[in-house]
Amino acid sequence: MQSLWLLIPLFLFLLLILPFIFEARVSYNFYKNFGTLSLKLWFIKLTVITFKVKGKKLIVRTKNNAKQIEISLVGPEIKLLEQFSVQIKDKIKVKKLEFHSRIGTGDAFHSAMLSSLISVLISMLWGYIKNEKDTALIDVVNHTEYKEKVFQISLLGRVSISIFDTLYSFIMASIIVKKSDSRKGYVSVKN
Repeated sequence: MQSLWLLIPLFLFLLLILPFIFEARVSYNFYKNFGTLSLKLWFIKLTVITFKVKGKKLIVRTKNNAKQIEISLVGPEIKLLEQFSVQIKDKIKVKKLEFHSRIGTGDAFHSAMLSSLISVLISMLWGYIKNEKDTALIDVVNHTEYKEKVFQISLLGRVSISIFDTLYSFIMASIIVKKSDSRKGYVSVKN
């Protein structure tokens, strides 16, 4: 009976150490200023939100809730998020990246040129990521609309990370931000 109780700490330990596989799908239409974000953990859908950009704010609305949330893109929270992304960058394992685009300017020549340019730029970015994270499966799908004005991009990413690495990165980021904020108040006096 005592050995069964030992399974609980073992399970919690494995939960901290084993990586979770997250899948994020982001789609944004530049003409309509409208985007969606979908997050999944393994095969469980966590959330689906819609968003639009208004000045230096991001207006977010969940599918279930009609309430809008405005997120400022400047401020101390952004400093913490930037430092967190620096800390967690090397701990994330990229499993899959897909880029889908649907581009059209109304003119066939300009649509083809713009679509090709974006395809080349994304392929260069994917090449850089492939050199940094060699386990990634990367794909680019580009559709050119010759008679229609449309600029829509979509990104699918599947990454894995452990809870321990996430907590460690967040703690380190908050410590670094607090140290940088405390040093701003420090004034050195030279004689």
